Amino acid sequence: MESITGISLEGIEPDEYGRYIIPYVSEIFEKEVTLTIPTESGVIEEWQLNLAYQFCEKEKELKEQIFESILAYYHDCWVDLKAQFGENFAHLVPSVENASQLKELLTSVGIYIGELEPQEEAIGLLFECSWEPEHGLGVLINNWEVKEVSHQDIAFTI
Repeated sequence: MESITGISLEGIEPDEYGRYIIPYVSEIFEKEVTLTIPTESGVIEEWQLNLAYQFCEKEKELKEQIFESILAYYHDCWVDLKAQFGENFAHLVPSVENASQLKELLTSVGIYIGELEPQEEAIGLLFECSWEPEHGLGVLINNWEVKEVSHQDIAFTI
């Protein structure tokens, strides 16, 4: 089995669903998370390895775009929750001015490599967040651009 910069595939076997769940120290998440590569046959496709490798190489340059996109999404949620809950919403969604403050409300979960179309270069990022504990937060990266920020489900639509 091949290896990816920063990721060791040694001793990694697919789980009962054919997914490879690989420990990975992420620049974006600033800690070890899981990088999941789903498969249909229990064998990682070469394009999936290449996509994972490219992600590892581009992570640092994507980081600012990712957190700025999450911040914009958060501000949209903030307005909606304030309208819904009135003044009692502050404990769920405190006022946040920048990405550093936002990171305090997020818990990183993992990275999901796409399985559908090699040309899509789709990657999903998964977070837990204080303002949406049931559905979490997902970021869809497609062709090295943040395409959508929403609930965690968005990270699996690839």
